[in-house]
Amino acid sequence: MMDRQHIYGFHAIEEALKKRHRGAELMVSGKSKRISALIALAEQKGCKVRNVSREELDDLSGGVDHRGVLLFLSDAVSSGRKPPTNRDFDTVLQQLATREEQALILLLDGITDPQNLGAILRSADQFAVDLVVLPERRSAGDGAVVDKVSAGASLHVPRSVVPNIPRAVEGLKKAGFWVYGADMGGGSAWNFSLKGKVAMVLGAEGRGIGRLVRERCDEIISIPSRGHIDSFNVSVAGGILLYECRRQQWSD
Repeated sequence: MMDRQHIYGFHAIEEALKKRHRGAELMVSGKSKRISALIALAEQKGCKVRNVSREELDDLSGGVDHRGVLLFLSDAVSSGRKPPTNRDFDTVLQQLATREEQALILLLDGITDPQNLGAILRSADQFAVDLVVLPERRSAGDGAVVDKVSAGASLHVPRSVVPNIPRAVEGLKKAGFWVYGADMGGGSAWNFSLKGKVAMVLGAEGRGIGRLVRERCDEIISIPSRGHIDSFNVSVAGGILLYECRRQQWSD
């Protein structure tokens, strides 16, 4: 099975059942309180539940640690259709530019590790990020690992996929957003006002923000630290910067 066709992890399955249960099938092999709770939720939502052997579930899962339960999405959901979290970038930008005094958009410039993407989306959900922007190429995209690591947050966070991140940055600036790029060589985030309409750019694992994106950012910021290693993991850095931004915005 392809990653887009199944979801694993108790939290991710629970969120998927709440949000898009139609045509899905819950495959169960084993018994526990958490599995029983998922079965009850699936039945409540009208989702099919099927008991299978451990061997069959192992085979269907493709080797993931399924913990005795997998949720399979219908062909209509798991084929080429856009997920319900996908938004048109220009439409969202127009709405935020005209309606919101405080706004927060997160741009991911080439995050290819699904573990990192899932963790970032979990933070984005917790800090109510208005939109996460990803490139069409060089991105982890959607998948079972992203759903699992995000604990189901990937099913809620609004996202837009754009052909060009530098062009998206230019569009944000024209719409009144101040764009900050995250890089360890930048100024301390504590010294910047992150109120108003803010867009934050996180770069790829290892190489950071691309040159064309960096040149278009209004400011380059970093996280003050006193450790022995040279930088934070991108998902950790994203969570810290999102917290600092919302701390300032929500403190009024």
